[in-house]
Amino acid sequence: MELNKRGQVAIFVIVAIVIVGLIVLGVMFYPEIQGVLGVELNPQSYLKGCVEPIVVEGVALLSKQGGYQNPEGFIVHDGEKVKYLCYTNADYETCVVQEPAVKDRFESELKAIVEPRAVECGRNLKAEYESRGYGVSAGNVDAEVSIVPDKIGIKFVAPMTITKDTSETFREFDVSIESEMYELLYTAQSIVDFESEYGDSETTLYLQYYPELKIEKNKLGDGTTIYKLSNVITEEEFTFASRSLAWPPGYGV
Repeated sequence: MELNKRGQVAIFVIVAIVIVGLIVLGVMFYPEIQGVLGVELNPQSYLKGCVEPIVVEGVALLSKQGGYQNPEGFIVHDGEKVKYLCYTNADYETCVVQEPAVKDRFESELKAIVEPRAVECGRNLKAEYESRGYGVSAGNVDAEVSIVPDKIGIKFVAPMTITKDTSETFREFDVSIESEMYELLYTAQSIVDFESEYGDSETTLYLQYYPELKIEKNKLGDGTTIYKLSNVITEEEFTFASRSLAWPPGYGV
């Protein structure tokens, strides 16, 4: 009797292991299983998976260079070209703002990075539908980038009509990627305004209102200040330079 019970327990254990194994395999190969079983394609999810890596890569590049892909008017710091967002080459003078719309510039630069991939993703989506037996009529693909609180939005303007048993028409697809860049860019804009007006900024003011914000302020010998803003939760960063109310070498306050 006891042997029978042990045998039953062993069988239950084996069955449990098999079930867990099937679940793990299902999670690992879910996209492939979807295609094989003909599960309905979700265009938003497909496009997000396609474009998100280049968005993350583009944000990382721009964030190290003051929001520019190919900056001019920069200082090389720790091997990176850090854009001056406020600058004067004169001593004792406040800086002139070099970029009056930090967030808008970042969006524009990110769009230039993302758009070629977005066009490719649109073509891939069309091909995916066709591989599933759909007839597809598609127009040109365009992409718009917006940085808003808590996310980066990518709007695919991609007119597309798919036909199988019935027809369905799409005009655009909205993809959202979680991000705190909005807060970092607006803080940078505020610091630039203070630098141009007063020659410096009081960074502790921002920390009172944004507890997840970290600001590193590194003053160099030539009068340049390197600002590195970061979110301690998401670990996103934004670095830029300013030279304002600088003193000649050998002088200081």
